[in-house]
Amino acid sequence: MKNRAVRRHHNERLRAKRSKYNTVAGDTTEKRVGKALHTACACSCWMCGNPRHHFGERTVQERKNDQ
Repeated sequence: MKNRAVRRHHNERLRAKRSKYNTVAGDTTEKRVGKALHTACACSCWMCGNPRHHFGERTVQERKNDQ
């Protein structure tokens, strides 16, 4: 039971936080908020996506690890 309660708590917490994400002119429909709940990044374009995939660069975590 504890895991289910924790999962519900985090879903509600993220739903409240991400209801401000991906809004176009304040459009916060349940469908849009639900999508933002599971996919925080709206797309995988070259600005939002993985730099290794698009440019062959190392990620931020890899660069920090090398230092």
